[in-house]
Amino acid sequence: MSEERVRANERLFDAVADRYDGVGFLAQAARFVAEVAGVQPGEAVLDVMTGTGAVAAAVAGRAGRVVGVDVSAGMLAQARARVPGAEFMRGDAAALPFLDGAFDVAVCAAGVFFLPDMPGGVREWARVVRPDGRVVVSSFGTGLLGPLPGLWRARLAEVGLKPGAPPLGRLPTPEALADVLRAAGLTDVRATLHPLTYALPDVGARWADIRAGLEGVPLASLPPQEVAALEAAHHADLAPL
Repeated sequence: MSEERVRANERLFDAVADRYDGVGFLAQAARFVAEVAGVQPGEAVLDVMTGTGAVAAAVAGRAGRVVGVDVSAGMLAQARARVPGAEFMRGDAAALPFLDGAFDVAVCAAGVFFLPDMPGGVREWARVVRPDGRVVVSSFGTGLLGPLPGLWRARLAEVGLKPGAPPLGRLPTPEALADVLRAAGLTDVRATLHPLTYALPDVGARWADIRAGLEGVPLASLPPQEVAALEAAHHADLAPL
């Protein structure tokens, strides 16, 4: 990954690190990815783009060794507090400081689409996994959260802002993800769409997700009274749903 892109991602995720665990659908998806990874007792697991360590936490009870890598010092601080038995280090997901075949499993939950060179990044993850090991990668479908992101995008546009969001358009289908994995040199590739139900009990829960994640990053540029006005207006947007 280019140094400029690494620094940009570092700044972005440092800004949300202390509240990122509040994004409920990310936590749910990370737990699902950990389940799919099928970590066996004693296996060495690499959690690439570990963030706050959600996947690392989910596999720590089974794995023999868990290592998380991320560019964001803020995210790593959260991960270390969350999973004290794991190892966490700052590093570039496309240039890992490990020997070939050092791990049994490499996992990346909802991060691959941030890499400028996706096949190159996955190739690096495969390098550090033993030849008969596993690389497990997740993305989100383009319909993530149904109409909710569009409603928030429209509301923010009224004040001249755009929400932060992962670049989901780079991997619009399971087939697109499979193509990336094959281009990275992986064999026995399987890419499947798994619908997950994410229940929000009320409009306040959706607002909490916005504030905790990338969607809420632009709010830092607004004075508190404007944020409060946006919150009230968006609650009205969401009420019919």
